Amino acid sequence: MFHEGAKLFDIMINTLMPTIIEVNSNSGPVPRRLGDRLVQSGAITEHQLQQALDVQSRSQAFLGQILVDLGFITSAAIGNLLAADFGVSYVDLLSIRLEPTTVRLLPEEVVRSTRAIPLRISADIIEVAMADPLDVTAIDKIHLLTGLRVAPFLAMEWELQRAINDHFDAHARTSEALHELETVENEGPDRTRANRAEMSAASEAPIVRLVASLMESALALRASDIHFEPHERGMRVRFRVDGSLLEQAEIPRAQLTSLTARLKVLCLMDITESRRPQDGRMSYDNHGRIYDMRVSSVPTVYGEKIVLRILDKSSVLVPLEKLGFLPQQHHRFEALIRQPHGLVLVVGPTGSGKSTTLYSSLNLLNDEKRNIMTLEDPVEYNVPGINQVQVNARIGLTFASGLRTFVRQDPDVILVGEIRDTETAEMAVQASLTGHLMLSTLHTNSAVGTIARLANLRVDPFLIAQALSGVVSQRLAAKVCKHCIEEYRPDAETLIVLGIPADEALTIKFKRGRGCRSCHNRGYMGRVGLYEVMVLNDEMRRLIIRSASEEELHEAAVRNHMTTLQDSAIGAVRAGITTPEEMGRIVLAKEAI
Repeated sequence: MFHEGAKLFDIMINTLMPTIIEVNSNSGPVPRRLGDRLVQSGAITEHQLQQALDVQSRSQAFLGQILVDLGFITSAAIGNLLAADFGVSYVDLLSIRLEPTTVRLLPEEVVRSTRAIPLRISADIIEVAMADPLDVTAIDKIHLLTGLRVAPFLAMEWELQRAINDHFDAHARTSEALHELETVENEGPDRTRANRAEMSAASEAPIVRLVASLMESALALRASDIHFEPHERGMRVRFRVDGSLLEQAEIPRAQLTSLTARLKVLCLMDITESRRPQDGRMSYDNHGRIYDMRVSSVPTVYGEKIVLRILDKSSVLVPLEKLGFLPQQHHRFEALIRQPHGLVLVVGPTGSGKSTTLYSSLNLLNDEKRNIMTLEDPVEYNVPGINQVQVNARIGLTFASGLRTFVRQDPDVILVGEIRDTETAEMAVQASLTGHLMLSTLHTNSAVGTIARLANLRVDPFLIAQALSGVVSQRLAAKVCKHCIEEYRPDAETLIVLGIPADEALTIKFKRGRGCRSCHNRGYMGRVGLYEVMVLNDEMRRLIIRSASEEELHEAAVRNHMTTLQDSAIGAVRAGITTPEEMGRIVLAKEAI
């Protein structure tokens, strides 16, 4: 099992404390905690450490990985600092190529249980990357299995986990499990009833392994969704990674029923019901790290389509300044959510990161002085200190009825998961006008388009102008992999479609990823938000009251210093964060529409 990062480093440093203190006797005892070590060395600031600890307190991610993901430090900086204390060398598993034959000198179960992966063999020595290079039991086990002396190296645990998943990948386990299932299926019709019972019991293990291998592969790729899609010949499995769907496996039709039943059992869904949509939830233990998954099934022509949404707390509890806002946008948005009352909306299509922005906002506002209440469908992430309520239409608890009750609960901040109908919209407006800060989402394509959407929900323009403080429209763009980044020159046609003039393109150093093991040869790793933040001023309120056109409102918003989504995307391309091709997938120039 993989242990929680900070606790593991505590144990390692505690083991070494006498040696560390002796070595550093001139400068006093070395702090025991990883975070304190990094602060004392000047690698990070106290403020950055506190931000990472806030995220860690609400998730099960490794502290070191959180610091790296937030961009406060590199894995190498952490590894070299700890390796020097342990008297070993640090190895960056993401920057070296491991030989499969060397890795497989140890069985997969040994590699996972010892948290160690072979690097190379030299004479009678086997060099091994380990999460805990002082684990004598693990070293002895490797020595007994290989007959070689063990030279331990330190590896960051999250990098080690990724390397293990890469080399003992789910493709092989999926193929193996499918082969076992087919073998059992083809045993023949002449088996006795007793033998058929044995066959049923035996076939359970391959199905379990098949589902587990797909789950582990999705988590290794940092997928946000897993799609199980039945078709005429079987079932296609696809992962959504950094916004794009990638085909992962093809399941024979003979195994469709077993696979569907296994998923529905895990998600506490009714396996006898296949004609109506169902919703469910499950928790998945991935080597010590718990992931929550929200599950939805819907009947199709060829069977039930099941989608698993992977919920990772560490991905939504990111500090606001790390989401991708431009400096001016961050300042304007933080000013909006820190005001005592008003309606602030986050808009965009499904999967554009609206929930992440809202949770990061709540995390910023969450203190003992505020009563924060949320009404969600469903409650995806439980956040300590916030009163979260699950919508339940079957008992009459809707967004509108819940809001009506909320205003009698003395709230300071109210979050409504989504404004879907006229009643909810009117209640949200009234709540913001009676002294509450209202946060919610709406499905529109632009910040300015929110005004027309609220009008379509039959909210009076005068009330919109009075209640609405600002709107954030956003998209998510895949980031260029930092491990294989390179400069290149996109073709002229791409630049024309994106509205980037040729003379401006000459001043930009375009970046892309070549594709490497870290990004699974995709060239992208992770995503960043692209935003436009529209703050209402007196001119815009007058335009709303007289039902001005969307074009007039857009021009007024730009005059009021709104940076458009297209300009934000061009800024990300200019900074080498994403590519023109990814920008084109997310947002196109008006001339190309």
